[in-house]
Amino acid sequence: MSLRSTVALCLLALGLALAGCSARPTSEALVPVAHAPSFTSKVRLLVATTRARGTPSDPDAFGAARSETVNHAALTISIPRHHKPGQIEWPDQVPADPAFHFLTTDRSFLSPQAFGDEVRRSVQAGRGERGSVLVFVHGYNTLYEEAVYRYAQIVHDSGFSGTAILFAWPSRGKAPLYLADRDASTYSRDYFERTLVQIASVSGVREINILAHSMGSWLTVEALRQARLKGNGSFNGKLGDVILASPDLDVGVLRTQLDVIGALKRPMVILASKDDNVLALSSFLSGGVERAGNISVDSKDVIDAAQRYNVRIVDLSKVDDGTSAHHAKFAESGAVIAAIGRGLKADAADKSSHSVVTAVTNVGASLLALPAAIVGAGVPGQ
Repeated sequence: MSLRSTVALCLLALGLALAGCSARPTSEALVPVAHAPSFTSKVRLLVATTRARGTPSDPDAFGAARSETVNHAALTISIPRHHKPGQIEWPDQVPADPAFHFLTTDRSFLSPQAFGDEVRRSVQAGRGERGSVLVFVHGYNTLYEEAVYRYAQIVHDSGFSGTAILFAWPSRGKAPLYLADRDASTYSRDYFERTLVQIASVSGVREINILAHSMGSWLTVEALRQARLKGNGSFNGKLGDVILASPDLDVGVLRTQLDVIGALKRPMVILASKDDNVLALSSFLSGGVERAGNISVDSKDVIDAAQRYNVRIVDLSKVDDGTSAHHAKFAESGAVIAAIGRGLKADAADKSSHSVVTAVTNVGASLLALPAAIVGAGVPGQ
């Protein structure tokens, strides 16, 4: 078998591991239903996206094409009464049953100014986490509809009651287009940094937390590095928790990024799992280079170096998410996503705490450390 054939098969396997064998959703999933159910929980999401609006089949859809500006939207998602934590109950009938399926009850498209106004209203009206923003950055091979419903599930299952913002970059949503997705995520880093700057400028925003998954972690860390080089790495002192879930990041590259970013006021959290089969395949495709999301930890020197970077890795290898890929334990394990929510809530109340680390660690019976492959030999700066 040729190298090209081998890579194609590997990418196909990677896509199947991420998407499963079921049919994937279409943009129709985000068309609001005629009558919003009154008996279900609702999740309000704001969206900033580098996806262009409009596809051949749906002029209102955000597709895979790149936009030269950041587009914005707001959606309300209905969570079914019979929802199981960690799951997305996709509609499998028309009309969908609100008791058993996720539904979109409201959708609007916003100007940049209207987006800022919506953020302001949301943070001022927040409940227990007033002033707290959680930005979610999705991963590789993700359709816009999948990103929206995944984030709605995360917000609901975590119990997060602050302002939820999705940053959706133009993933092509196709398994073989791994390199195209990597380029698309890199394309979006300037726009993501500007979005964070815009959010930080909104009155009433006290802290901005970031939860990034898989390739979205590459985009996130690149944006943080860029912001640091520009002299605003803390986003006006409002950067809070940064959580990288199953990060698809070359460990050597991450080390160089952390050298620039420096220690954050709260530990950067990496949620890793040694049984992450998707990242194992990504490592193979990268020539055997270890990925930050499936490293192993066993050295005191590594822990000491982790303290220098103020980074913690939480090993979720023992957590059963009920899947074969083990690539989205942060969202598909009800216990883990609930722990993240508890940590965010505690950190919103006490800025000196590191509760995300503590809460998730208690669930995973995990070791906090940074792998030697990331920190390299010796201590940075010496």
